[in-house]
Amino acid sequence: MSGGGFRIAVVIPAWNEAATIGSVVAAVPRSIPKVSRVEVVVVDDGSSDGTAVVALAAGADRVERHRRNRGLVSAFRTGMNAALARGADAVVHLDGDGQHDPRQIPRLLAPILLGRADVVVGVRPLAEATEISEIRRRGNRLGSWVFRKLTKLQISDATSGYRAFSREALLRLNVMSEFTYTLETLIRAARARLAVTEVVVPALPRRNGESRMTRSVARYVGHAGGQAFRTMLYTNPLTVFGRAALAMFALSAALSLWFLAGYQSGGMHLPALLAAMLTFVLAIGLFVSGLIADGISTSHRMLEEVLFHTKQVEHDLLARSDPGLAPTPAQALEVAATPEHHVAVAR
Repeated sequence: MSGGGFRIAVVIPAWNEAATIGSVVAAVPRSIPKVSRVEVVVVDDGSSDGTAVVALAAGADRVERHRRNRGLVSAFRTGMNAALARGADAVVHLDGDGQHDPRQIPRLLAPILLGRADVVVGVRPLAEATEISEIRRRGNRLGSWVFRKLTKLQISDATSGYRAFSREALLRLNVMSEFTYTLETLIRAARARLAVTEVVVPALPRRNGESRMTRSVARYVGHAGGQAFRTMLYTNPLTVFGRAALAMFALSAALSLWFLAGYQSGGMHLPALLAAMLTFVLAIGLFVSGLIADGISTSHRMLEEVLFHTKQVEHDLLARSDPGLAPTPAQALEVAATPEHHVAVAR
């Protein structure tokens, strides 16, 4: 990505997706209005079925390889870092199993190209998404409703992996979890006051069956929900602890009134008094914990700001080097069969 103009990278993580990755890569539009160059980066997350070779043969510009399967979040980080190092001004992320239509990429990029958004989520029309089972569709709609209430982001499909990010958004978003990046990136985007919007894009039926992430609905809800709660707690500790402390204080006041009412009528109601004292101590403890956590969170925000500027300088220096030096397609196909970390193809 060494030329001028607006440059984008399309990042596609894949794990044993040889049956679909070729058609996904080939369908990525290479000519988009206001975009000078489109580059496709495939992250081969430890595949054993020749995914990298198929991706390169289909026209991928670069394949980043993991020697073993590390999971979706690690593949997300690898792909985004590779795209930023190549000087991408915006990055589109979509799955390699064929459920996301690459032809929708221009629509997904439009809000970023117009300067109206930092993060764009390609949401599925869940009300009539027949390619998703009924229980998953209803669960997704309920979870997204709760997510909207908590984050104030008007996103109707918070778990969609079809997304576009501006360069600044990627430099500011640091994904810490290991299960999925979808909820955490939106929570952190809300905290960073980034402009987040959605674009409705139709989902295609998966050609490889159910998603590996949601094969067990209970496991997915448990992991994703727990991760979202921890991220919310980490990003807004004083709000969470403060509300819990307020609830304990209100309960303590109610128990105190119960004790006083009983005392005036001639009864002692010692259990009410003990409960009132216990809940009051809990309220004080929660409030103090919130103050401490808020101080830690403030320090973390300062570190994130330093990290943002550090990454900005680092990736700018990498982009200014000559990333166009790459092996020939024949050499790249040969190297793709070896367990190297990355392979580049000159176009």
